[in-house]
Amino acid sequence: MSLAAPPLPETQATDTASREHFENTLVEVFSELADLFGNPRSHGQIYGILFASPEPLTMDDIAARLGISKGSASQGLRALETLGAIERDASTRTATYAAKLELKLLISGFVRQRLLPRIDSSKTQLATLKPLLPSLPQKHSADYQLRLKRVTQWHDRALRFLPLAQKLLDTASKFPTSID
Repeated sequence: MSLAAPPLPETQATDTASREHFENTLVEVFSELADLFGNPRSHGQIYGILFASPEPLTMDDIAARLGISKGSASQGLRALETLGAIERDASTRTATYAAKLELKLLISGFVRQRLLPRIDSSKTQLATLKPLLPSLPQKHSADYQLRLKRVTQWHDRALRFLPLAQKLLDTASKFPTSID
């Protein structure tokens, strides 16, 4: 004879359903944002479940709640930690993870780890275009020159602005505000 688990009291069942809806919605929101910025959706899911959780979670908790492999959870946690989006507490037998809740930390990590290196590498690519201008069809020579000038200006502005934005974000993170 098998014993079925007793049914949950109605308020506990409602609490569980509300918590799951809250978590699932945030997981989806952050998954979409990760995808928008060219990151794996699983990284957004991991950040979303940590963001939703008032308590730190272990890697096993994260993998089970999201239905992903431990390998995917491990890889995502490492990437999020590198970006500065999460904190790892290894003081216990099993490490736990918690989301950092400040937007400026997420933006700062994204700018530092992803955006600046890509913009910097495009500088070399743009430099290869100027010598090509004389070999392009003369009929549109002025158009080609204008386009190269424009994209070079945009690139130069980004290279000047992003380090300044990074410094502002780094400085702002040292001074907590009530607007976080």
